[in-house]
Amino acid sequence: MKSSAYTGILALINSLLLLTLLGVVPFAWILRDGLGPDSVTSKGLDALARAFTTFYAGPALLCLGGLHFLVRHILNKQAGRGSKETFPFLILVSGALFGGLTLVLMAFMFA
Repeated sequence: MKSSAYTGILALINSLLLLTLLGVVPFAWILRDGLGPDSVTSKGLDALARAFTTFYAGPALLCLGGLHFLVRHILNKQAGRGSKETFPFLILVSGALFGGLTLVLMAFMFA
């Protein structure tokens, strides 16, 4: 595959990773113990394990993080170790995709 395709895939992965970190993980942390009168309090590793499995936020973070490092490794291998030419472009595209995905998810939530 061409490096431009890998750059686009990396931008998509980065935006999904950012969306998961900023949009899903906080809700998973809040909702880990339940809401209402029958909620329970969890602390320590139990709280972390519950938040990790709520909305499958933990496995999603692990998969997206692994994909990020895999695609980054492929890009570095193709372009040479020290090449960072696409870095500003990657930030702009990741930000645009993050904004677009946020708008789409908000439209689904309030439709």
